[in-house]
Amino acid sequence: MLSSLHDFIERLEHQHDLHQVSAPVATRLEIAAITRRVSSYPKGGPALLFQQPDQYPFPVATNLFGSQGRMRLALGLDSLEDLTASFDTILQALPVQGLTDLGALLAGHPDLACCKPVAVADGPCREELVPGADLLQFPFLHNWPDDGSAAGTGRYLTLGQVITTAPDGRDLNCGIYRCQIHDPHTLAIRWRHGSGAAKHHQQFIQQGNRMPVAIVLGGPPSLTLASAWPLPQGLDELAFGGWLRGTSIPVVDCPHGPLQVPAEAELVIEGFAEPDLPLVEGPFGNHTGQYDPAGPAARVTITRITRRHNPIIPATVVGPPPQEDCWMMLGWERLLAALLPRLVPGVRDIRMPLPWVFRSSAVISLENPLPHMVRKTVQALWQLPWFRKAHLLIMVDSAIAPHDLLQVAWRTVNETDWLDDLIHDEAGGRLAVDATRRSVEALLPDPATSQLMTQRWKEYGLP
Repeated sequence: MLSSLHDFIERLEHQHDLHQVSAPVATRLEIAAITRRVSSYPKGGPALLFQQPDQYPFPVATNLFGSQGRMRLALGLDSLEDLTASFDTILQALPVQGLTDLGALLAGHPDLACCKPVAVADGPCREELVPGADLLQFPFLHNWPDDGSAAGTGRYLTLGQVITTAPDGRDLNCGIYRCQIHDPHTLAIRWRHGSGAAKHHQQFIQQGNRMPVAIVLGGPPSLTLASAWPLPQGLDELAFGGWLRGTSIPVVDCPHGPLQVPAEAELVIEGFAEPDLPLVEGPFGNHTGQYDPAGPAARVTITRITRRHNPIIPATVVGPPPQEDCWMMLGWERLLAALLPRLVPGVRDIRMPLPWVFRSSAVISLENPLPHMVRKTVQALWQLPWFRKAHLLIMVDSAIAPHDLLQVAWRTVNETDWLDDLIHDEAGGRLAVDATRRSVEALLPDPATSQLMTQRWKEYGLP
């Protein structure tokens, strides 16, 4: 069980999966460039710990989740497939009829209910109060040359877990949103459309009130992942992060509102999202390989910052894949592998190739598909929030393992009838391919010869 970022980094060092950079490096562009190059190594490269980021006394950690091995470590699993099996066990006990109240149903399951956060009086995240609540005292990164060029600075908190609630203190939400530093005491946070934080802020705006916000860096790695995934609405990310790691997350209260934050965090930034005078955020270099254009964002006034005695500042670097964020979403893929068969009959498995992850595109295998069934399945998937903007879905027969992209590509190109098997949604700009057809005269090996070959393989002297 990993309780903190410090625990995670110690384990990575012990497993020789952490490279420490002792040379001085710049927080503007250089750390990001190094991280992107390392992330492109086979299997994701090592995690990185920069000991001397500019003049700052605090190290910066990047690429923490950027491999299958580190994802397994963060979740305490031998295989990511175990995540599918564990989540499926929970779903089997629930009357899942669709997305309505799915989050509440999950939250009420005993395995998740017993992992709700536990309040404690104090914790490492409160060891020191930062004088003046000055954001510029920390080595937050500037990742791409034109980041933030419309207004403010180009420096961002890219792995901050933003915690909000509804005005009545209920419906906690913890999500990762990009936070642009405008000045020492002001952030611009652009909530994702339809997100829990966006809904909360709108409720506060309607009342004409400021919204308490807490931004957490570090804490249990499982919570960082839960915050990054698009979990069903109504499911508490702090409780789900506890379930992922097998025990409740200790939390401490925030004095400025009905918020609780992980006691083992590295840094806690507290303040208020103002109900008026939004700021400009962006542009921001994104996973699409392009800049997201600048746009309006919530103005967040920082009132207090607390930290550990020796905090490590986590950051993620995005850009054209492969990057760390793609690996992080493989955990969500494994949760979807359990969830989709409950929501869409006939679905057996799902794989999201790394370059496709952030376009919600996937290869989906179906059990005994018929032509009319495939089109109904595609329409049902497009109705789900996770695929409403999917650029491409490829449907294959369950006999083809969806993670075997060589076979998927071969079948898609060779056996698809492009006049009948292309499903086009002009209004949504979405495509799906029915690649489930199987050749009537498919090439099949001779069973007797295959058995003989297996028995004599060592005689051939082949590896």
